[in-house]
Amino acid sequence: MKKNLVYIFCLAMALMSGSLTSCDEWLGDTKPSDFLTDDQVWNDNTMVTGVLANLYNDVKMNGSLDNDVNFSLFDDVMWCGLMNQDIETARNQMVSYPYDSLRYYNYEYIYKINQGIEKLKTSTLDESNIATFDGEFRFLRAYTYFDMNRRMGGVPLVTKTMEYTPGMDVTELQIPRSTEAEVYKYVYDECMAIKEVLAANNASVHVAQANKYAALALASRAMLYAGSIAKYNAAMTNPVASPLQAGVVGMTGEDPTPYYEKALACAEEIINDGVFRLQGVDAPSADAFYNAVCSKDNNTEVIWSKDYSASKFHSFSFANIAQSMNEDNDNGSDLCPTLQLVESYSLLDGSNTRLADKDASGNYIAYDNRADIFAGRDYRLQGTCLLPEQEFKGAHLDVQAGVAVYQNGSYLFVDGSEPNSKYEAADNHPNADSGTFVGKDGPLNRATYTNTGFNLRKYVDATVGSSARGQGSYIWWAYFRMGEVYLNAAEAAMELGQTGKALQYVNAVRQRAGFGANSWTAADLTIDNLLKERRCELAMEDHRCWDMKRLRKAHTLWNGVQSENTMLYALYPYRVIGGPNDGKYIFERKIAPRFKAPRNFRVGNYYSSFDQDDLNKNPKLVQNPNYN
Repeated sequence: MKKNLVYIFCLAMALMSGSLTSCDEWLGDTKPSDFLTDDQVWNDNTMVTGVLANLYNDVKMNGSLDNDVNFSLFDDVMWCGLMNQDIETARNQMVSYPYDSLRYYNYEYIYKINQGIEKLKTSTLDESNIATFDGEFRFLRAYTYFDMNRRMGGVPLVTKTMEYTPGMDVTELQIPRSTEAEVYKYVYDECMAIKEVLAANNASVHVAQANKYAALALASRAMLYAGSIAKYNAAMTNPVASPLQAGVVGMTGEDPTPYYEKALACAEEIINDGVFRLQGVDAPSADAFYNAVCSKDNNTEVIWSKDYSASKFHSFSFANIAQSMNEDNDNGSDLCPTLQLVESYSLLDGSNTRLADKDASGNYIAYDNRADIFAGRDYRLQGTCLLPEQEFKGAHLDVQAGVAVYQNGSYLFVDGSEPNSKYEAADNHPNADSGTFVGKDGPLNRATYTNTGFNLRKYVDATVGSSARGQGSYIWWAYFRMGEVYLNAAEAAMELGQTGKALQYVNAVRQRAGFGANSWTAADLTIDNLLKERRCELAMEDHRCWDMKRLRKAHTLWNGVQSENTMLYALYPYRVIGGPNDGKYIFERKIAPRFKAPRNFRVGNYYSSFDQDDLNKNPKLVQNPNYN
């Protein structure tokens, strides 16, 4: 019998006792060492589940809890980890985004999925199990085509296995690109076709398997992307379009309305069915928001996750824990929130004010405590970021850059270079008082300390030992959750002129953030305000880049010219010595010292380039435009 290219990993899964009930079985890290026959694999529920487990584990991610570096490319965080020159050049000194940024074109993965779908057609398994497995394979294929489409534009839609046999005409294997609209429509149609059979997985452990509402969430996201690209690409002075093949990029000639209608309908089906619910609305707090995203216990928020366990943990907490909370050494603070992200969280009275570091006359404002400047803001701020003096994991974030010595009505700023240091006379410091010079957490211009004045909380684990080598964290990654679903519904409803619905959905999200019911009125309902709301709600969840791209704002906001939009900013606290504010704190905003080059997103970055090797292998492919 023909051997199937499925590794002994599946056999290890099969030998585990009992049914598949935990992440251990799903994501066990077994090395391949042998092959199994088709009959052994496709006629055994546990074996098929093992094949799917491998595919779930390989879902493409832009940034991930396994590899955090890419988050610093587009999101509102700065790379503060290792300082070797290659990393600094790629993260903090990048002249412009490369045209192959975010490239993903993976037909090996598609082949594996198509193979699974075809093998199930001859399986002797129970029909209901076959239907559910088929739905999961098709969901992963739809998600992969969605992901390739948002990165590359239209790609070839291959829905069956294709193999070369000697003597055949090779051009039969060369498939041209489908249009961008055709791929989005394919994703939607597949999700609609499989959603009901996936209902069998609605109660899967830690929602690690595709379920009905994951399919609806994918459909809603895909349709929102399609509608917004159709609308906002056409509104550009020079819309992105291919001169080589019509429609492969830019959703050229597409009416956005039907897409928005589908995005809204899918989101509303999720909301109205009530299987998953916006978590923490009744008792809003920073902790409630953090738990909605990061805690698996009694979670109603997360719809589909990448799960982790003792046999498949990640090192995100090891890499990103603040130094004062560290359980290991030579690690921490890889990704640190920027001042721009912190200031995107409004005051709870709804005003979008900057942090009050200076008064209207340009004089520094002094605070008794370093936390006071952040008081009264959106609860999501402290659910996402760690601010000076904020408590987490049994410690308080200790951020102080130096001292501000009062001299004749002005301040002499003295910066320290060592963490947890004292301001001593022996070091020839002016007005030395032996008080704190630099906090335990910096900020410092060195690796593993914050360079922005803030640390990350979202996806950093509070569990004892989770930031130590060898143990790691089991926090999941949320692919889809209710916060996004509500904001998708709000945006689609707004674009359709359904103001009441749009306000209903966005205000529910804002209520969880502490703003109270009905905090927005019709006057607040703009695409820019909704984009800001998504920035606050979905920070560090791989949305910022795609939102900026689909709304065609990236090339104007990140235009390569030094500004508050393109540079990453920091806020440094200083302890005052002398004068009327002795012992208090003032703050200095500045470009983060390690960040050297403004973000420069060119029009050609809206669609990643195809690798020349792929173009050579398939002459029917056309390259994407604007690479000059």
